[in-house]
Amino acid sequence: MKYYILLFLTAIVSAVSAQQENDTIKVQIDNNKVILPFAKMSKDKLVGAVDIIKGEALLHSSDYNVESILAGQAPGLTIFEGSGSPGLDNTWMKIRGLSRGGDSDEPLIVIDGIANRSLSSIAIDEVESIQILKDVTAKMLYGSKAANGVIMLTTKRGYNGKRKVSFFTEYGIKTPTRLPEYVNSAQYARLYNQARINDGLDPIYTPDDISNYENNPSVLYPNVDFYDELLKKSTSFRRFNAQLIGGDEETKFFLNLGYIGENGLENLGKNQKFNRLNVRGNLDYDVNNTVSMFLDIAGRMDIWDRADITNEDFFDALSSHRPNDYPLWAGAIGDTDNLGFSPRVGTNLVGELARSGYVNTKNYYAQTNLGINFNLEKLTKGLSFGGYITFDVFNNIAIGKSLDYSRIRFDNPDDLTQTTRIGTDVLDDNESRRGDNVTQNLGLVANIDYERSWNNHDLQVNLVSVNQTLTRKSTLDGPTTQQDDKNVNFGARINYTFKNKYTIEGTASYMGSDKFTKENRWELFGAGGFAWIISNEDFLKNSKTFNYLKLKGSFGVMGYDRSFDYLLYRDFYIANGNLRTGPQNSTQEFGWRAGQIGNPDLTFEKSREFNIGIEASLFNNKVDLEVNYFNELRYDIPVVLNNALPNYTGDLKPIGNFNEISNTGVDLSLVFTDNIGEFNYSLGTNLIYSKAVNDVFDEINQYQHLNKTGQVTDAIWGWEANGLYQNDADIASHGVTSSYGDIIPGDVKLVDITNDRGDNIIDQFDKKIIGNSFPRLNYALNLNLEYKGIELYVLGQGTSGSDKLLNNRYYWNVGENKYSVQALGSAVPGSVANASSPRLTSLSQSHSYRNSTYWLTSGDFFKLRTAELSYSFSQNICEKFAADGLKLFVRGNDLFTISKIKNLDPESLNAGIKNYPTFTTISLGLKLTY
Repeated sequence: MKYYILLFLTAIVSAVSAQQENDTIKVQIDNNKVILPFAKMSKDKLVGAVDIIKGEALLHSSDYNVESILAGQAPGLTIFEGSGSPGLDNTWMKIRGLSRGGDSDEPLIVIDGIANRSLSSIAIDEVESIQILKDVTAKMLYGSKAANGVIMLTTKRGYNGKRKVSFFTEYGIKTPTRLPEYVNSAQYARLYNQARINDGLDPIYTPDDISNYENNPSVLYPNVDFYDELLKKSTSFRRFNAQLIGGDEETKFFLNLGYIGENGLENLGKNQKFNRLNVRGNLDYDVNNTVSMFLDIAGRMDIWDRADITNEDFFDALSSHRPNDYPLWAGAIGDTDNLGFSPRVGTNLVGELARSGYVNTKNYYAQTNLGINFNLEKLTKGLSFGGYITFDVFNNIAIGKSLDYSRIRFDNPDDLTQTTRIGTDVLDDNESRRGDNVTQNLGLVANIDYERSWNNHDLQVNLVSVNQTLTRKSTLDGPTTQQDDKNVNFGARINYTFKNKYTIEGTASYMGSDKFTKENRWELFGAGGFAWIISNEDFLKNSKTFNYLKLKGSFGVMGYDRSFDYLLYRDFYIANGNLRTGPQNSTQEFGWRAGQIGNPDLTFEKSREFNIGIEASLFNNKVDLEVNYFNELRYDIPVVLNNALPNYTGDLKPIGNFNEISNTGVDLSLVFTDNIGEFNYSLGTNLIYSKAVNDVFDEINQYQHLNKTGQVTDAIWGWEANGLYQNDADIASHGVTSSYGDIIPGDVKLVDITNDRGDNIIDQFDKKIIGNSFPRLNYALNLNLEYKGIELYVLGQGTSGSDKLLNNRYYWNVGENKYSVQALGSAVPGSVANASSPRLTSLSQSHSYRNSTYWLTSGDFFKLRTAELSYSFSQNICEKFAADGLKLFVRGNDLFTISKIKNLDPESLNAGIKNYPTFTTISLGLKLTY
């Protein structure tokens, strides 16, 4: 019967069209529309949870990437920034927390009705609005890839009205928010000597060595601050945008042209440069009263020009090359011909930036939408039909030269003329391809819409069919093609309202996936919801408190397959060695073994979701409030069935639908708006609280405290610590040994929680949950003040209820790593009481340097994300430029951070260590409108 449900929904349209001829179609224009998948709907009739972000809200920031600007803009959306690499946006996003426990929770990105597109392909000046689809009814029609939530972006379009032209320009300075600090060569030599003594080894640096590092640095005793020498204090960026929008009754158009340029932080050699050019044209044309068409064409080109060293490798070297590894230059002062050499690292960072060659990377984006709509009112009142085809192309091309350079090694400390040149200077070579990748996105959408009003009844029906194919190819090492990513979905939405008070809605999707066998490839999912506008009831009509009050709720189940690999239902065999047979072993035979045990019963992961919410406008519409409670159960999550199947089935186990995760929480939005004469102001906040738990987890553990079942999915596992060992007597009284090395005074005192075994050994069985990594609370505060053309906009965003492990190389100064200033407070046997970190070790592994509560701290932070002060000139001034508007502004991004973590960025501890740092930005600009 499930195959006939969509036919039944279609029949409803025909049945309603048989109403009496004097029925009227609602023609009243409602500006309070919400953009939903494949339709627009009055906000009064919305039963789901949708956050709406207007494009204007994004234009206060000097950031040019849509992803990072969204931080703090919506209660259901959590965004973390990664690094500030030029032209790249290393953010990650979650909608309503960890719906899958943190594994592949990324939301689906939809741009102008089509998925498989990237937010990074859109310029912020092109954005009309962004909808965050959170509940099951709102995201159902996007099919099996939408269960994690949807970020749906709509670009600007033309209108029937006066043509407008605007020009925008901006210039800004970017300064690293926080960079790691490291010890100098003399300090390092002392500390490393102490580390060897701690390990029972002899020191290697003599007092004379340390004195020379400190007082007479030279090519033999270098003291290099790599961050200071190779990074500029700041960098710059510039933006320009021109826009034309307007139209008449037949033709409506939107044109946008933009440019962005940014420089890197590199101080010597080749400075990285990034340039972006984007263009978009959206055209709507009414052929007649029945037929209308639209054509959208967008293109973008990104160009990076840098030395032949990646940003990751460059900063990895900055944070790992020790200050005494090598001098940058190996000659006399002023000699910039000869580079220093280190046998430990092999490379010289000046050589990497100036003499290693170059890489030029170009990314090309092209997006096309072509659609047609038919107004079938003459056939059936309120009926329309439409469809569109999209074709996107992304091409990445990188070319470069890899050159070599020589370094100077000093062979005799007493005679600096005795040197050996390591390597050869190669000044020119042929260019080679570094990347050549193509991605094609083809989409076909068809929809039937019916919207009708009669007497006290309002009905809206949307039927949609979506077929998308994403193809990826690479030609760098010969033509290779990944498995095509296909998505097919047939969906329906019926929304019915009675007396403008009571709304019920049903949505259904018949989802298809080629990741399963033919028997499991299709499945029907559905959801329902309601809305009750309480303020339209007689008992609240004259309320002075409640200007608007709505109760809404939804419940349903939808499928998910986005994170599944292909062909998991099939058995595979792989080569497993060979042997020789025949006369004189002349014949080679190959052996085979099972590489994958397929599971033909594998099917969709399911998301069962419940949402209930309240929308209110209070106190003469001065306060707008929305609160939603959500409860989601993700079940049939695919995992390797290592424990669910008995061991006699073999070591190789199939993947099956097994795990379950529940995710619950509350999101809230509150805005207060008022004015005092000509002074207008608004103050708002939004927040989300969420918590995800492993309800069912494939595991068998020897100890109950190691079980993940019933525990939060973002748990941090480690050892409980109880300070540092003060002396040998303290070690003896604690009475444990460690499977991770000898324990001496100054080591971390880890707790043996499995001492019931009687072995008194610290090992992997003593780990437990010591914290959680994802913030329980994500919140934002915004303030907007306006008086006679002067406007102040401020947005702050923060997190609460998370922990951070300080376990990267900045905090763990072990082995032959470069030492940060954290090593200066390390414990020394005999003087442990005031130490701020454990005793140093020259070994790469040790008892103290493993995840424990000793290294755990609060991950909470608050950042001033955006601040803008602007002035809009009076009409008299604008007329002198023959303009309708002139606006000047000064902006700042990430101006300060409040956190317990002071040395690094709490949002991304590896920023500045493994990649570019995050930035504080100050900019000036103007916008001129005609």
